[in-house]
Amino acid sequence: MAIKDSISVKNTELKKAIEDAQALIDDVNSDPEQAKAAMDLVKKLQSDIDTLKELEKAEPGDSDAGASNVSSDNSGDNNTGDGNTGSDNAGDSNTGSDDSGDNTTGNSDTGSDDSGDDDNKKDPKEKRDMPIPLNKKNKSEVRDVLNAVIHSKGEKRDDANGVSGITSTDVGVIIPEDIIYNPEMELKTVTDLAQLVTKTKVTTASGKYPILKRASTTMNTVAELEEAPDLAKPEFLDVKYEVETYRGQIPISQESIDDAAVDLVKLVAQHAQQIKVNTTNAKIAKQLAGFTAVPLTADKLIDGLKEVYNVKLDPAYNKNIVLTASMYQLLDTTKDADGRYLLQDQIGTASGKTLSGIPLEIVEDTAFGGDAGSQQAFIGDLSRSILFADRADLQLEWVQYPIYGRILEPVMRFDVETADKEAGYFVTVGTTSK
Repeated sequence: MAIKDSISVKNTELKKAIEDAQALIDDVNSDPEQAKAAMDLVKKLQSDIDTLKELEKAEPGDSDAGASNVSSDNSGDNNTGDGNTGSDNAGDSNTGSDDSGDNTTGNSDTGSDDSGDDDNKKDPKEKRDMPIPLNKKNKSEVRDVLNAVIHSKGEKRDDANGVSGITSTDVGVIIPEDIIYNPEMELKTVTDLAQLVTKTKVTTASGKYPILKRASTTMNTVAELEEAPDLAKPEFLDVKYEVETYRGQIPISQESIDDAAVDLVKLVAQHAQQIKVNTTNAKIAKQLAGFTAVPLTADKLIDGLKEVYNVKLDPAYNKNIVLTASMYQLLDTTKDADGRYLLQDQIGTASGKTLSGIPLEIVEDTAFGGDAGSQQAFIGDLSRSILFADRADLQLEWVQYPIYGRILEPVMRFDVETADKEAGYFVTVGTTSK
């Protein structure tokens, strides 16, 4: 079968396949798999037609046909011209015949030769020319087309020739979309300050928590068999606490629980846990901001910080630094007189940096009640400075209401109070001094 005939057959099959596919698409009760199979058949037939067209263009016979047509046209022109000439010659032959037999014979021979030439000329409808040999360029084109068809498995399209077919836009209604149903938690820098302070379980709604002050006396020298002198009595600092209840509710419809692709109840519980950390951090940061204030300027920052943790703070305290992100940026880009950065790398700390060996805990700029861009920090002993009276940690209660669903009610009961007021200082950085 010729390539043109194959293309005609394929076009008929393609038309029928498109009609079948469209019928399946329009039928709301049709099987999606059948519709997909019908579309695959349409694509395959379209691919076959495109492939046959490519081969038809690259086939050597096409060039031959073109050459034959030109030759035939030329032949037709020559025949017409020769025919006229032949006729003229024939007329001459007849005239010569009247004049002389020799002339007639001679002219007849000539006429016979001309007539023979006319007989040997090809019919325009015939294609008896020798095939034009393929040059390297034609061979390369044929090879490239065949390779493209083979490697694309029939999906090769010649968009440059304006080949039109069914695209994904046309059949978008039956093409599924991939949707990720597992939500990713938004990353935020949240340090749980409650893990760094003294967290004490209490059994009553209010009370006092005694904190033993640091001993400042020493022992006396005593001779043998002499009575030992009395030592200084321990001093206690009573910290009063009043437990408060913090709670809220998150209604969840039963439909959303049933239809969700993930464990919605677990997801909401994780959300409540983040709210808990935000709540405790806000209460702790408020108490830290109430410690003795140390205002510093950017140009005196290094000297001021060293004075706080070298002189003002008792060496016995375990020092921590809780600072805002903007304060951390300022410290991380500050150099000393020798051109060395103020912060040192420290593997194992949350921030990866330390200030003179003191670990850093970074909070958001608004943690201490300031605005975005606030440069603030607490330097001191967190375990001694803050009392966290924990009456009831986060509890997730499922409360029943006359609705088709659940209501998650997170509950916390705690209080945060300042314990040892000498255990830290609150540093703020202002404008450069003049």
